[in-house]
Amino acid sequence: MSIHGIIDTVAVSLGSKFMPKYFREGAESASLADNLAGVSLELPELGGEGDYDLTASTPVGELNAGFRLAQWVGEDAPTVIYHHGASETPFDYGFKGIFPLRKMNIPANFFLVRAPFHRSMKDFQAGIRTLANVTAMLAVSVCLMEHLVKYCRGKGVNRVLIAGTSLGGFITNLHHIHYNSADVYTPLLAGLAMDDAYLVSDYSKAVDPQTRENYSGQIKAVLNFEAEFAAQDYHNVFPLLALHDRLIRFERQKESYGECPVEVINKGHTTGALAYGELRQHILNYLGTHSACQQDEKDKVG
Repeated sequence: MSIHGIIDTVAVSLGSKFMPKYFREGAESASLADNLAGVSLELPELGGEGDYDLTASTPVGELNAGFRLAQWVGEDAPTVIYHHGASETPFDYGFKGIFPLRKMNIPANFFLVRAPFHRSMKDFQAGIRTLANVTAMLAVSVCLMEHLVKYCRGKGVNRVLIAGTSLGGFITNLHHIHYNSADVYTPLLAGLAMDDAYLVSDYSKAVDPQTRENYSGQIKAVLNFEAEFAAQDYHNVFPLLALHDRLIRFERQKESYGECPVEVINKGHTTGALAYGELRQHILNYLGTHSACQQDEKDKVG
């Protein structure tokens, strides 16, 4: 095992000892499609750059979510809608590493989506207690992304890219499956076999063992999206996977993309999520602004 894989294994082993387990109170859940049909939300009126909260009605009740308009340079600029990873609190931690907007001139508009259960670690730990909650969380983020795409189209933006890392990468793929209204999708360190992360990979240590043993079929039925992806035209999806990833297992997730080409970095999940320069370059390559970015000498991130 490479040092990248060892870091993943140690990190998830330590974390799983102290965190309440996923699905510890139940693995019953409607499908993601049914959850999407049951989600209702509205964007607040945008008054410029800043953070915005909203409440979504879902099959598990009202959930708080939000987003940040991190940068708006104009309707003529392309737009990135980015989604964070699971348990990432503060929710902008990775985003600020990938896009240090105070240090770099990136001529694009940037939105950052905050999923339900991500206002704090306590909020997250409470949220993951059931599969129904997790599925509703996915649906709210996908729905919120679609509202942001529509907002951008209403402003006349002609190129929208959706990206996310880990959990955010899975949600990026889910938006493609159910809406495909963005021009480009760059899922990072994620695939279509979300069930594998919870049932087989090292991350499965974070799942309640009795639930994992007794309800694996139900979890797979709800969190495997390979068939739905294969049924779509995926010419605008450009995944990036980490070769030594022990949480989002490389071979399994590469397989989940079928014939869709996958780019690879020589990292694990933990080291890959911190490879800000490589993640940024992957996104900007497909956004089409990389040649216009002027990096400040102070920016040594990634």
